[in-house]
Amino acid sequence: QDLSDNAHNLCRFGQWFNKLPEQTLNLHPYFSEIASAHQKMHQGAKVLSSLKESNSAIPVNLLDQFHTDLDSLRDYFEAINDELYELLHTRDPLTGATNRANLVENLQKEQELCKRKSLSCALIMIDLDHFKRVNDEFGHGAGDKVLIALVKCIKSHLREYDQLYRYGGEEFLVCLPHTELEGAKSFSERLRAAVATLKIEIGNDKHINVTGSFGVALINANDDIETAIERADQAMYQAKKSGRNRVCTV
Repeated sequence: QDLSDNAHNLCRFGQWFNKLPEQTLNLHPYFSEIASAHQKMHQGAKVLSSLKESNSAIPVNLLDQFHTDLDSLRDYFEAINDELYELLHTRDPLTGATNRANLVENLQKEQELCKRKSLSCALIMIDLDHFKRVNDEFGHGAGDKVLIALVKCIKSHLREYDQLYRYGGEEFLVCLPHTELEGAKSFSERLRAAVATLKIEIGNDKHINVTGSFGVALINANDDIETAIERADQAMYQAKKSGRNRVCTV
């Protein structure tokens, strides 16, 4: 089998890999790199096996190259494994938003970066209005669909370097680096309006609308991160007290 021209398709990994649908292989750039590295490793194995079969001496450089190719393949496997581990431990499985596992650590890094560059960093606490009513009237399955739709809407408004966390049941925290208070407030108003116009399909051709209350605060240079989050939380509760479906700042 090692002497076959398509040995990379005949090994157990190759047989499994070739059965993956194309859309799956397009999900991550490493998959194409793995395919190339895997084929190259088998090509090297074929050369070495041919030399061994003919009782020929194996040049050291060919053996070194084979080990290099094998190490390269292992590196890709380890890199993807590390990414999967990170996703499993830091992602909310329902919505895909980042969970709170590394929240404080990540925000501290943003705080330090903004301090060095004399820039502002804003936090937005978002809480769905009357979410319990959705669960009570339509069931938790409908509530899940609402949360998924909300996160999709939020993500569509974020820049590449913005951060979104699922903070609680129906609470989400957005971090906007390099953003002043007024800019964060304007962003929140646009997002609030977008959320209010969502028509969320919850099954059986039923659609519902939801609104959210938004609290905006800056991470000050000398803030304890928990204090900054608390200010955004207080602003969000002020939005609730003021009638919901609005943005408040502190």
